[in-house]
Amino acid sequence: MKRPIITLPSMTFAQKARTVLAASGITALPVRLTAEESAEGCAWGVAVEDGQLETALHVLNTSDLPFRRVINK
Repeated sequence: MKRPIITLPSMTFAQKARTVLAASGITALPVRLTAEESAEGCAWGVAVEDGQLETALHVLNTSDLPFRRVINK
């Protein structure tokens, strides 16, 4: 199953994102990014179900959490 990763600037933001997304019924798993994936300085992200990506991005936007980009794995 495809699990896109939404990149965030720190582990703290990844944990906050997981909590906010869980409150909206979205399962998000904090993940540490590789050096290649973290070229923009984002060392952490949250992996979500592919079918929940758009909803997750909307929730993070309305929660003012500073995500950067989406990595499709």
